Amino acid sequence: MMFKERLGLIFKDVRLGFQLAKYDFKLKNEGSYLGVLWYLLDPLLMFFIILFIRSSFLVSDVPNYPIYLLVGLIVFNFFRKTTMSSINAISGNSNLIKSINLNKEVFVISRVFQSVFSHLFEILLLIAFMIYFEISLMGLVFYPVILVLLVLFVSGISFILSILGVYVNDLNNIWSIFTRLLWFGTPIFYIVEKGTSLYRINLFNPMYYFIEGVRGVVINQMMDLLMLLIVASIGIIVLLIGLYIFEINKDKFVESL
Repeated sequence: MMFKERLGLIFKDVRLGFQLAKYDFKLKNEGSYLGVLWYLLDPLLMFFIILFIRSSFLVSDVPNYPIYLLVGLIVFNFFRKTTMSSINAISGNSNLIKSINLNKEVFVISRVFQSVFSHLFEILLLIAFMIYFEISLMGLVFYPVILVLLVLFVSGISFILSILGVYVNDLNNIWSIFTRLLWFGTPIFYIVEKGTSLYRINLFNPMYYFIEGVRGVVINQMMDLLMLLIVASIGIIVLLIGLYIFEINKDKFVESL
């Protein structure tokens, strides 16, 4: 297949995935009393709990700690929610896949877009806190760049998980435990000193770079070019790996659905 034709199919899948995500997002919130506020409860509750614990027991001083904490929570929350949702993106739509001739990538892309929609409300929450703590909003101009790269990274992971979800029944539980361990291992509510064992471990943790990259533009109001290069490399490479794994397996798992 020529590159131009392949590119056209990709854009078609993205558009269809976007439309499907809009429909599912609207359907999910229809009839809900709190609506989109449900998407904010998780990071908000965790935010205030950690702030309370820190003020009561911890004495370490982190500049602009509330924003430092909130950025870590919402960025990791986007990763966790998207990847958890993608596990059954294929297995949960087995009837549609068997009955309608659609590119299977659409179902994974739809899950990613649904998370992007809810993430936008978390960004509004971040903006409100930045205004409250008198932090300039100018740094958010750079945020869409990192967000796009984060979406690429999460999409790559989601394509892989959607394939594994067809064959591994307990993947939801396995991935839930893994992301919880990763949450504690990632400097979300604490800082890591250079040279420590935890710091060296986080050098191999992609979420560390994405979270620090966002903190850089939000708190320090500047884009670190080295950090941008790192997250761009991670996002593009993981996406390509995920697409490749999905491509070579997408015609094999139909029999297992």
